[in-house]
Amino acid sequence: MLKKVIAGLVIGISIMTISSYGHAQEVTDNIEVIDHIEVTDEAIDEAIDNAKVEEEVDLSKYRIIKPEKKAYSIEDKIEFINGIAPPGTTITVEVYGTTDLTRKNFNLLFLPSEDDYIEVSTDTLVSGNSGTFSKQLELVTGINKIIIKFGVEGVPDEEIIIFVNPKNSNYKDIKRPNKLIDILIPN
Repeated sequence: MLKKVIAGLVIGISIMTISSYGHAQEVTDNIEVIDHIEVTDEAIDEAIDNAKVEEEVDLSKYRIIKPEKKAYSIEDKIEFINGIAPPGTTITVEVYGTTDLTRKNFNLLFLPSEDDYIEVSTDTLVSGNSGTFSKQLELVTGINKIIIKFGVEGVPDEEIIIFVNPKNSNYKDIKRPNKLIDILIPN
Protein backbone atom coordinates (compact mmCIF):
# COMPACT_ATOMS: atom_id res chain seq x y z
CA MET A 1 0.00 0.00 0.00
CA LEU A 2 2.83 2.40 0.91
CA LYS A 3 4.64 1.59 -2.34
CA LYS A 4 1.52 2.52 -4.34
CA VAL A 5 1.17 5.90 -2.58
CA ILE A 6 4.84 6.76 -3.13
CA ALA A 7 4.67 5.69 -6.79
CA GLY A 8 1.54 7.83 -7.28
CA LEU A 9 3.24 10.87 -5.75
CA VAL A 10 6.34 10.47 -7.94
CA ILE A 11 4.22 10.18 -11.10
CA GLY A 12 2.05 13.18 -10.10
CA ILE A 13 5.06 15.39 -9.37
CA SER A 14 6.76 14.45 -12.63
CA ILE A 15 3.63 15.23 -14.67
CA MET A 16 3.28 18.63 -12.99
CA THR A 17 6.92 19.62 -13.63
CA ILE A 18 6.89 18.50 -17.28
CA SER A 19 3.61 20.32 -18.07
CA SER A 20 4.77 23.64 -16.54
CA TYR A 21 8.06 23.45 -18.44
CA GLY A 22 6.27 22.91 -21.73
CA HIS A 23 3.88 25.77 -21.00
CA ALA A 24 6.75 28.15 -20.28
CA GLN A 25 8.34 27.20 -23.61
CA GLU A 26 5.22 28.32 -25.52
CA VAL A 27 5.05 31.70 -23.75
CA THR A 28 8.64 32.62 -24.61
CA ASP A 29 8.05 31.93 -28.29
CA ASN A 30 5.40 34.69 -28.48
CA ILE A 31 7.57 37.53 -27.08
CA GLU A 32 8.36 40.32 -29.52
CA VAL A 33 11.44 42.46 -29.15
CA ILE A 34 10.88 46.22 -29.47
CA ASP A 35 13.97 48.05 -30.72
CA HIS A 36 12.77 51.65 -30.56
CA ILE A 37 10.22 53.50 -28.46
CA GLU A 38 9.34 57.08 -29.37
CA VAL A 39 8.63 59.27 -26.33
CA THR A 40 6.54 62.34 -27.05
CA ASP A 41 5.40 65.17 -24.80
CA GLU A 42 1.85 63.88 -25.07
CA ALA A 43 2.91 60.43 -23.86
CA ILE A 44 4.73 61.99 -20.91
CA ASP A 45 1.71 64.14 -20.00
CA GLU A 46 -0.57 61.11 -20.17
CA ALA A 47 1.78 59.10 -17.94
CA ILE A 48 1.89 61.95 -15.42
CA ASP A 49 -1.91 62.25 -15.42
CA ASN A 50 -2.22 58.51 -14.83
CA ALA A 51 0.27 58.72 -11.97
CA LYS A 52 -1.65 61.63 -10.40
CA VAL A 53 -4.81 59.60 -9.99
CA GLU A 54 -5.23 60.24 -6.30
CA GLU A 55 -6.15 57.47 -4.01
CA GLU A 56 -8.52 58.65 -1.33
CA VAL A 57 -7.01 58.73 2.14
CA ASP A 58 -8.75 56.53 4.69
CA LEU A 59 -9.38 59.06 7.48
CA SER A 60 -10.32 56.29 9.92
CA LYS A 61 -6.63 55.34 10.06
CA TYR A 62 -5.73 58.78 11.49
CA ARG A 63 -7.38 59.44 14.86
CA ILE A 64 -6.80 60.94 18.27
CA ILE A 65 -7.94 58.44 20.89
CA LYS A 66 -7.22 60.46 24.02
CA PRO A 67 -8.35 63.09 24.79
CA GLU A 68 -11.83 62.31 23.55
CA LYS A 69 -13.11 65.90 23.82
CA LYS A 70 -12.07 68.87 21.68
CA ALA A 71 -12.29 71.33 24.60
CA TYR A 72 -12.18 70.63 28.34
CA SER A 73 -10.57 71.71 31.61
CA ILE A 74 -8.17 69.94 33.94
CA GLU A 75 -6.45 70.72 37.24
CA ASP A 76 -3.00 69.22 36.56
CA LYS A 77 -0.46 70.72 34.17
CA ILE A 78 0.42 67.31 32.71
CA GLU A 79 -1.78 65.70 30.06
CA PHE A 80 -1.31 62.69 27.80
CA ILE A 81 -2.37 62.38 24.19
CA ASN A 82 -2.40 59.25 22.11
CA GLY A 83 -3.77 58.17 18.79
CA ILE A 84 -3.43 55.93 15.79
CA ALA A 85 -1.80 56.41 12.41
CA PRO A 86 -0.31 53.94 9.93
CA PRO A 87 3.15 52.70 11.01
CA GLY A 88 5.94 55.14 10.16
CA THR A 89 3.69 58.22 9.93
CA THR A 90 5.38 61.40 11.17
CA ILE A 91 3.14 63.35 13.54
CA THR A 92 3.86 66.90 14.71
CA VAL A 93 2.43 68.04 18.06
CA GLU A 94 2.44 71.80 18.63
CA VAL A 95 1.50 73.22 22.04
CA TYR A 96 0.51 76.88 22.38
CA GLY A 97 -0.47 78.47 25.66
CA THR A 98 -1.56 81.73 27.18
CA THR A 99 -1.74 82.77 30.76
CA ASP A 100 -4.29 85.34 31.76
CA LEU A 101 -1.88 88.21 32.50
CA THR A 102 -4.06 90.57 30.47
CA ARG A 103 -6.96 90.15 32.93
CA LYS A 104 -9.28 89.31 30.03
CA ASN A 105 -10.55 86.28 31.96
CA PHE A 106 -10.09 83.64 29.27
CA ASN A 107 -12.08 80.44 29.65
CA LEU A 108 -13.56 77.76 27.42
CA LEU A 109 -16.36 80.12 26.38
CA PHE A 110 -14.11 83.15 25.86
CA LEU A 111 -10.99 81.92 24.06
CA PRO A 112 -7.93 84.08 23.32
CA SER A 113 -7.19 85.37 19.85
CA GLU A 114 -4.40 83.81 17.79
CA ASP A 115 -2.06 86.68 18.77
CA ASP A 116 -2.47 85.91 22.50
CA TYR A 117 -0.97 82.41 22.21
CA ILE A 118 2.73 81.72 22.73
CA GLU A 119 4.40 78.58 21.39
CA VAL A 120 5.29 76.35 24.33
CA SER A 121 6.70 73.32 22.49
CA THR A 122 6.80 71.46 19.20
CA ASP A 123 7.52 67.73 19.09
CA THR A 124 7.78 65.28 16.23
CA LEU A 125 6.59 61.72 16.78
CA VAL A 126 6.63 58.65 14.55
CA SER A 127 3.88 56.08 14.90
CA GLY A 128 5.21 52.68 15.91
CA ASN A 129 4.85 49.27 14.32
CA SER A 130 1.50 48.82 16.04
CA GLY A 131 0.21 52.04 14.43
CA THR A 132 -0.03 54.00 17.68
CA PHE A 133 1.65 57.10 19.10
CA SER A 134 1.57 58.86 22.46
CA LYS A 135 3.04 61.95 24.10
CA GLN A 136 3.08 63.49 27.55
CA LEU A 137 2.44 67.23 27.35
CA GLU A 138 3.51 69.83 29.85
CA LEU A 139 0.93 72.62 29.79
CA VAL A 140 0.78 76.13 31.23
CA THR A 141 -1.81 77.47 33.66
CA GLY A 142 -4.54 79.00 31.53
CA ILE A 143 -5.69 78.17 28.01
CA ASN A 144 -3.62 75.67 25.99
CA LYS A 145 -4.13 74.92 22.31
CA ILE A 146 -2.70 71.64 20.99
CA ILE A 147 -2.45 71.19 17.23
CA ILE A 148 -1.74 67.68 15.92
CA LYS A 149 -0.57 67.44 12.31
CA PHE A 150 -0.35 64.03 10.66
CA GLY A 151 1.74 65.27 7.74
CA VAL A 152 -0.40 63.48 5.16
CA GLU A 153 -2.15 65.36 2.38
CA GLY A 154 -5.91 65.09 2.78
CA VAL A 155 -5.80 64.45 6.54
CA PRO A 156 -6.96 67.54 8.49
CA ASP A 157 -5.07 68.86 11.51
CA GLU A 158 -6.62 68.15 14.91
CA GLU A 159 -7.02 71.02 17.41
CA ILE A 160 -7.67 70.51 21.11
CA ILE A 161 -8.25 73.27 23.70
CA ILE A 162 -7.35 72.50 27.32
CA PHE A 163 -8.01 74.95 30.16
CA VAL A 164 -5.62 74.29 33.05
CA ASN A 165 -7.17 75.55 36.27
CA PRO A 166 -4.94 74.31 39.12
CA LYS A 167 -6.31 73.33 42.50
CA ASN A 168 -6.49 76.10 45.05
CA SER A 169 -4.28 74.64 47.77
CA ASN A 170 -5.19 77.43 50.25
CA TYR A 171 -8.87 76.54 50.01
CA LYS A 172 -8.38 73.32 52.01
CA ASP A 173 -6.48 75.16 54.75
CA ILE A 174 -9.39 77.47 55.55
CA LYS A 175 -10.94 76.54 58.86
CA ARG A 176 -14.72 76.60 58.64
CA PRO A 177 -16.76 77.29 61.73
CA ASN A 178 -18.90 74.48 63.00
CA LYS A 179 -21.33 76.66 64.96
CA LEU A 180 -23.00 80.01 64.43
CA ILE A 181 -21.46 81.33 67.63
CA ASP A 182 -17.98 80.81 66.13
CA ILE A 183 -18.92 83.09 63.24
CA LEU A 184 -20.32 85.84 65.47
CA ILE A 185 -17.56 85.73 68.10
CA PRO A 186 -14.23 84.71 66.53
CA ASN A 187 -11.46 83.42 68.82
